[in-house]
Amino acid sequence: MKTAFWCCLTVLLPTSTVLAQRANVLQPYHLPQFAADARLRQQVTFTAPGVPLSDALRRLSEQTGVELRASRDVGQWRLVAHVQNLPLADLLASIAYVFDLSWRVAPGREEQPAVYELYQSSAQAQRARGEFEERASLLQRILPQALAEAHKRLQTRDASAETPSRIRSEKDLVLFYADIFVKDPMLRAAAGLLDARAISQLLSGEDVVVRGEQLSEAQQRLLLSRPFALSASQQPEQGLVILLRWRYRPHSSMLSASVNILYGTTGWGTKQSGLLLPPSPSRGVYAFHDATDLLSLMSSEELRRTLPEEGTPPKHLTVAELLHRLSVMASLNVVAEYYPLCMHLWYPSGAGRNAQEVLQILLQGNFYQPQRVGNTLLFPAKNRYEQRLCDVPAASIRRWLNADGWFGLRLQSLLEIERLTPLQRRALGAWAEAEQDRFGREGDYRAAVYYTLSTLYSGWGTVVEVWRLLTALPPAARLRALSGQQVVINDFAPVVKLPLDEIDIPSFPVNLAQVLPSERLWVQVKRTVAQHWACEKPRFATVSNLDSLWLSHPGESLEAFRRRLQDKEKVQAERFVRVEVETLVLRFGVGNRFIVDPEIQLARFRHR
Repeated sequence: MKTAFWCCLTVLLPTSTVLAQRANVLQPYHLPQFAADARLRQQVTFTAPGVPLSDALRRLSEQTGVELRASRDVGQWRLVAHVQNLPLADLLASIAYVFDLSWRVAPGREEQPAVYELYQSSAQAQRARGEFEERASLLQRILPQALAEAHKRLQTRDASAETPSRIRSEKDLVLFYADIFVKDPMLRAAAGLLDARAISQLLSGEDVVVRGEQLSEAQQRLLLSRPFALSASQQPEQGLVILLRWRYRPHSSMLSASVNILYGTTGWGTKQSGLLLPPSPSRGVYAFHDATDLLSLMSSEELRRTLPEEGTPPKHLTVAELLHRLSVMASLNVVAEYYPLCMHLWYPSGAGRNAQEVLQILLQGNFYQPQRVGNTLLFPAKNRYEQRLCDVPAASIRRWLNADGWFGLRLQSLLEIERLTPLQRRALGAWAEAEQDRFGREGDYRAAVYYTLSTLYSGWGTVVEVWRLLTALPPAARLRALSGQQVVINDFAPVVKLPLDEIDIPSFPVNLAQVLPSERLWVQVKRTVAQHWACEKPRFATVSNLDSLWLSHPGESLEAFRRRLQDKEKVQAERFVRVEVETLVLRFGVGNRFIVDPEIQLARFRHR
């Protein structure tokens, strides 16, 4: 009875009481000078749809007459804000709160009003880094315990042990991971190869690769096994593990294990599984998934609010667009930090019919730990440190994808992307995969561009491996290969460490070191550029899908292409785009013969 009573009491607490208890969360982010500066008492209506802090503060300065700026190291972090009639001082404190940054009075001209600068203090930088390091340390600590617990259950055939319904402690986390390892023998064997050093290596963005000959027979059997129930074991598949790769995927906060398997002499396959990085215990919660009480953020009446004039809810909105939608629906202010490369959602049923559904979609992504102060919802990110590690300036992405009125990719863009860190490239590929899905469903030609990015930086296969090999060459050698010359790989010792585990030839060695220096390995690139016309809204997701129905033949005029579509294909098209396709044929060979020649097609689109 006591439990039921307190549950009811929690639900029935007035929203205003809950808000009053949290009203002081912004106080540490107010400068003492804010209270004395009359300019900061003005009511502000302001929108920032996911723009860099430096741009948002510049616009806010122009609007209010108060000089605001962001330090160089934080200026590219992106802000989502939609506020109406909010005191400027409260808006500034809200921005500082969601990013966990500080304001300071910056040097200005004599007898001029104060200039305020947003920056990250050393304590705040350490706090963000400390949460990430705490999660890494926690995994290093509990992983051996979870493996030991799993082995104990398997030896005793203990089917009674269950995963705790709520994770409140490290012991619960050990049981959570142990349950996964019991049910997934492949993951159990792969996790057994991770020590503290390997985990640190993964979280820094470097893959951990183990070749098949380094595995014991017992490890081979487990890696080939299928997931099974505790009461019914199964025989492993017939095959040979030739390579195991661990990789960190920060956009999903997951350590991903993949196993490459050789079946006989012709079969080839890949198995994958994943392990979620534990949540930060410093936040006071061990739960993997969000358990926020919606009534602690919004009243029942606010949660029911809709857009009366709206029919079917839109689909495929970004997180920034969802936050704006929530603000408009509920008539509340919203301030949030935003990392688009690590924040993407899939919600096929639409973007929410009312404020409650929109908020549930946002929390489903497990990106934020929201708070409310007065009439403002604040959305600080849960895993901001690794998300910031993956962040790529918006200006860089615009430069790579937009040039001289064209939208698409050029070879120079890819070479610049290669200068990013592995974590940034991986996050860029995951973001491009989400954008490909978003625009592909709308029949938008941009999907073809994002497909290329997602393939190279979030996918796998022959083309990815040969591209990795090419970009691992020293700049001068890479330039020779791109100009069409054969470049002998044997001359470059660092390259031999690169495992070519995804090349689609079962008999091909998984590491170049196995054939060097006895064999002469080389790479060269053949480049061609062709101009075409395409319908503006064809249903395609890749450049290769632009066949004769949607893409004009080289040299075919627009009128000829239009007549062919109408006469032969019975397609009445009105709007067209100009298409430039640059094809890179990546020839990779041994001795005097090439063994693979995958293609990368870079498309650029321009309206008439």
